Amino acid sequence: MLKKRTIALLLCFCVFCCLSILIAAQPVYAQDGYQKNPVDYREIDDYLRSAVDNAHIPGMSVTIVNKDAVLFSGNYGDCESSETPFYLGSVSKSFTAVCIMQLVEQGKVDLNAPVSAYLPGATDGDRISVSQLLNHTSGLGQYQTLENYKIVNEQGVHHYANVNYSLLGEIIEAVSGESYSDYITKNLFEPLQLSHTAATQDESEKNGLIDGYTNYWGFNIKTSHKYPSSKDDWITVPAGYISSSTEDLGKYLQMYLNRGSGILSESSIDTMFYGDTIYVDGDIPYWYGYGWTRIEAPLSEPVLQHNGLVETGNACIFLLPESSLAMAVTANVNDYFAANAMIDSLGWGVALMLLGDAPNEISGSTYALNHLWLNLTMLAVLTIAIIPLCRLSKYRERVLLLRGNKLPGVYSLIGLHFLLPAFLLMAVPVFLKIPLWVVQAFVPDVFLTIIVSAVLLLAVGFLKGGILWAHKKTIRTRQVSGGGHGSSGYAPDCSS
Repeated sequence: MLKKRTIALLLCFCVFCCLSILIAAQPVYAQDGYQKNPVDYREIDDYLRSAVDNAHIPGMSVTIVNKDAVLFSGNYGDCESSETPFYLGSVSKSFTAVCIMQLVEQGKVDLNAPVSAYLPGATDGDRISVSQLLNHTSGLGQYQTLENYKIVNEQGVHHYANVNYSLLGEIIEAVSGESYSDYITKNLFEPLQLSHTAATQDESEKNGLIDGYTNYWGFNIKTSHKYPSSKDDWITVPAGYISSSTEDLGKYLQMYLNRGSGILSESSIDTMFYGDTIYVDGDIPYWYGYGWTRIEAPLSEPVLQHNGLVETGNACIFLLPESSLAMAVTANVNDYFAANAMIDSLGWGVALMLLGDAPNEISGSTYALNHLWLNLTMLAVLTIAIIPLCRLSKYRERVLLLRGNKLPGVYSLIGLHFLLPAFLLMAVPVFLKIPLWVVQAFVPDVFLTIIVSAVLLLAVGFLKGGILWAHKKTIRTRQVSGGGHGSSGYAPDCSS
């Protein structure tokens, strides 16, 4: 009974830790009681240096621009130059949206036309419009790919899904007659002189792509970039694998501040930002347009923004149209439960400073506490899995002393070695609606903990079954010879 209580307490502790981590990971966008102040770029640099240390970011680059010039360029950790490319994650979506709007201006794409007009074999292509792909109102599923996509959500409601932009990449290729990388290089990268921006792995590496890191149990480990191997991957190039430097991103953002710079018309930019936006409710409500989110309250002026995440890095871009300022932030680490939220908060902290407001606090204790709770949770799960293995020999000794009326308890105990692993393997997909392959890619330490714990529990379950099978005849003999007499008061502890 005591051991069962201990396991129950450990499970409660795991749930408490998970909730604590999720609450702590929520980003903060503004603080109460701030006062307007002029922009001090030395103060921004000090803030960033402290934040990079406190968030344990291996390498980061930040560039701030106005319409005409670079106002600030800072490089930290392993990043020595603002020309260093990083993978941009979903920041790539705004690039893809620009390409679509170019084709709209050329009369080759109609935003209201069905996808089937350009991709005749597209699943549900007659029911989805190009504009619905751009603002994620197509009804496609969050974890679908070009291999298995179909409408599963209510259309007209924002459901973020990478496959929307994978399909937009397919439309660009079908309409232009060129590969996505060739089209975007010719029509966006080259005209804006983005010399360290690429849409292929080879070009990204040739440009000096920075090494990426993934966090395991609080330690950043250098990890090979998981570049998409085919168009059917969950994150494709149009949806999340353009690479760029913050210097180039500054030029890209200046294109918007200058209302097109010959790349797009002003009306196209307005359409992307304001024309077909979808309201998304939440702690901080926002509007989603074409590859951009727009946030207003509680900010002193509207901010256009988009985050990006790949398995080995983070990025975010900001536009402050009323102040004619823009900013790009890139980091080469994926640390899902700690640094990722801190990078998001860091980017917003600088944006707030540009607005003359107080920045978000980025403290080292936040990083330490998030990883402490996460590591304790994973340790608790592993402990629950390891205890039965450590007590296996004692379990065998006790099986030898069992009588017939105790056998059902033993089989129930073995059942736990199959039910609990099933719960571990199904908890994330069922309760959080996240496939395990996504957990493996973005939170690998959690994935390893789940798999190792489930395998240990299953293995011990099979071993216990083998022990029962090996001693089956002995147990039956004792049932007959004992006849239920002489030891009726003995009730051995058969817990694991």
